[in-house]
Amino acid sequence: MAKAAFSWLLLGAAACNPNLVDAVQDPLPEPPPVVASPLETSLLHRYSFEGDAMLVLDSKGAAHGQLIGAKLAGDGTLPLAGEHTGQYVNLPNGIVSGLTDATFEAWLTWNGGALWQRIFDFGDSGNGEDMPRTDGTSYLFLTTKAAPDTTLMLPAGLRVAYSQNGVDNEVFCTASMPFPSGVETHVAVVIDHAAKSMALYQDGALLRDCTLARPLSAIDDVNNWLGHSNYGVDADLGGIYDEFRIYGAALSATQIEDSFLAGPDAPH
Repeated sequence: MAKAAFSWLLLGAAACNPNLVDAVQDPLPEPPPVVASPLETSLLHRYSFEGDAMLVLDSKGAAHGQLIGAKLAGDGTLPLAGEHTGQYVNLPNGIVSGLTDATFEAWLTWNGGALWQRIFDFGDSGNGEDMPRTDGTSYLFLTTKAAPDTTLMLPAGLRVAYSQNGVDNEVFCTASMPFPSGVETHVAVVIDHAAKSMALYQDGALLRDCTLARPLSAIDDVNNWLGHSNYGVDADLGGIYDEFRIYGAALSATQIEDSFLAGPDAPH
């Protein structure tokens, strides 16, 4: 049908049905805007261990890490030999102390073994940058397996600890069991300053929620390490990292579960 004839048909129909004019003239409604999730908007640093270089690239920010004594596998993972091999990741200074609320999240497979292996350790030893010693000073660390404490009736469990002045100053959360070995596992630590809370999650589920009334800004984080401890006597972590993330927000329990279910290769 010719365009002119079609136009006359529309006009005739509109005369019988005025609403048809509005239907023809009104544009289609625009789709609602896409709202980014807090998992995306609050993500500051993401380490997916891609490539085979000596750098651990931060795909979200610019806080690239340096590999010490180790190399990337080339398949998106970082294997570390453990024991006292000195294999770990050195992240930039100040990556923690500038935060108010924070969530630290990792997927890794632990090989098991010695106590006090660090998934992460942010702080200093009192000996200066890049120099561990027999004790630490200010720090936030996550260990796969803390030593049992019969006095406090604490098991040898997964533990997150905060201190401003060594072990006698520690505030910590300890799970009832060590970090699983031989299987890839998700773990997250949530620091909520307003709620005065330090929470520990595994595979998307809350393990412990403890009181922490101290700020991250009090940590002198010149030694920010994955797989290595500010306490020089501790063994390095033996295992395989798949991903490590830092968020500038205290993620909720629902958001932690969502992130776990999405997995380490989620697009955000």
